[in-house]
Amino acid sequence: MSAPVFRIRAVELAERPVTLRLPFRFGDTLVERTAEAYLRLRVEGPGGVHTGVAAQLMVPRWFDKRPERDNARTVDDLRRSLRTVAGLAPGLRGSVARLAAESRAASLSVLCAGADALPRLAAGFGPALLEMALIDAACRSGGAGFAATVRADALGLGPLAPPDLTPDGLSRHLAGLRPAPEIALRHTVGYDAPLTAREVRQRPDDLPVSLDEVVAATGVRWFKIKLKGDPEADIARLEAVAAVLAPLGRYGATLDANEQYLPEAFTEFSARLAAARTLAALREGLAFIEQPFARETALEHPAPPGLPALIDESDDADDAFPRAAARGYAGVSVKSCKGVLRALLNSARVAAAPGRAFLSAEDLTCQPGLCLQQDTAMAALVGARHVERNGHHFAGGFQGAPEAERAAALAAHPDLYRPGRRGPEPAISGGRLRLGSLGAPGFASAPGPDFTAMKNTIFQEETGS
Repeated sequence: MSAPVFRIRAVELAERPVTLRLPFRFGDTLVERTAEAYLRLRVEGPGGVHTGVAAQLMVPRWFDKRPERDNARTVDDLRRSLRTVAGLAPGLRGSVARLAAESRAASLSVLCAGADALPRLAAGFGPALLEMALIDAACRSGGAGFAATVRADALGLGPLAPPDLTPDGLSRHLAGLRPAPEIALRHTVGYDAPLTAREVRQRPDDLPVSLDEVVAATGVRWFKIKLKGDPEADIARLEAVAAVLAPLGRYGATLDANEQYLPEAFTEFSARLAAARTLAALREGLAFIEQPFARETALEHPAPPGLPALIDESDDADDAFPRAAARGYAGVSVKSCKGVLRALLNSARVAAAPGRAFLSAEDLTCQPGLCLQQDTAMAALVGARHVERNGHHFAGGFQGAPEAERAAALAAHPDLYRPGRRGPEPAISGGRLRLGSLGAPGFASAPGPDFTAMKNTIFQEETGS
């Protein structure tokens, strides 16, 4: 059965400001405040007119780390990506997969050309939100949840299978996907974050700040440890982290270099890591190293030997993972801000290479609400065993949402949220989140954000018939 066909009639953009309770540093960037982008569209398709929504935090200097662009400039570039796709999408007609592909191609042809060209990762931000909203609208059109919509290939992904996958094989893979009822959280340990309560210099509130406080409050047993590209300093940092985690006994961990290493220095780091007796327990639980080298050059050379390596920032196109695999990379991150359909494609690639390939859900910034719900629903369906989730720790609080929206979120997701001091917060228990309520009709979008309470609204509507 062919996938439903939709026509995009209108696209609306808006945002809410977000202030971090704990400033976070990754790479050479310190993030203290930004905004969360929202996209709502109206489509015409089977059964009439339907709406779809999506949200993502606009993270400074992650999508584009060029030194000449500061935090504010890179956020404005993400806004440019959103405005571009919102202007190009109305009037397009096709399945969700075809609409997503055409709107992405059209947007990138504009944004990745000329004197002020954007890198593909930044240019793809707006198209990724449009794709998520299209998926939501398709789910609502069929009265089904995300998992059921994907299994039926009502998004039309199978017929557009890339060369390394067959249409029938991709459709069979999608038909076999089942969402996990719960997922383990992986707590991100920034390389300058306090590890113990006595190291905390300033407390913004009475919520956990240090690593030991987070462990005690949430029961997390998975950790993502940031590196800085200095072998000696990174080993010392890992030893300090391992000392704090030692009382847990067994735990899982991943490392993230955020493109900070050069190959020679990484070889030294790997040797030190393998030799350090103090890191035996940490090494036993290590799953992989994420993006050790700069995105621009990482795929020009073989993957580093030893610990399995995963691409994240280098994943800027639907064929990036196959190209990385040819270089010896075993893993790829899945993030809805890079593309939900890309995550589904990569899950099929992983399934076709059992024991030789893997995916991992990586997104530090997802805020409680629509963004967290959609990204977590995606991660649970594509087979992620654990997911990086720290948006509630560094910011959170349903910032900018009116009280009615907060109450509606608690009512719609009693398993996912609980009342918190600053608003609904993830109901983490034993280091895990229960996800059953995300299966309601729509792409994990209930109850939906209140656009009347947002800023910087832009509306683009189809002008022809």
